[in-house]
Amino acid sequence: MSPTPPRLRRAGADDAAEVTRLRLIMLASMDIVPEPDWTPVCEAFFRDRLGADPHFVAYVVDAGDRLLSSTVGQYTRSLPRPGRAPYVGHIASVATDPAHRRRGYARLTFGAVHDHLVEAGCSRIDLTATPEGEGLYRSLGYGDPGGPTPLTWTAGSGTRA
Repeated sequence: MSPTPPRLRRAGADDAAEVTRLRLIMLASMDIVPEPDWTPVCEAFFRDRLGADPHFVAYVVDAGDRLLSSTVGQYTRSLPRPGRAPYVGHIASVATDPAHRRRGYARLTFGAVHDHLVEAGCSRIDLTATPEGEGLYRSLGYGDPGGPTPLTWTAGSGTRA
């Protein structure tokens, strides 16, 4: 019996453990090691969101016995602004199993999530690029944002005056 050829498909709640495994690979590439109790929390999050949240999507390359690559995206309603669609998207957790890289799987899953967000009404899609992924994202039209400088506050980064 020959192995199943890899195929692109939308992820469902049953894929939570494999999408979490791929997310751990992505986090490891950034030298992030989660606490031991993090994995079941992440799996539960994906199971809940992939099963019921219409604003949350993941696409995967499925080899039959395991997932080779995944990209996760979500979108939220944006404040009204002239010339801008009602939603802002965010793409996160783009990961490919190390043994299956350089085959176009990340491009495939990323493109499917991007297209899904655009079709849902997103006029802007944000992401945070790792050095390994930046070239791919730029080749797909992602660039430095124009307009006001985006800034981020995180807990522990300073006090609010």
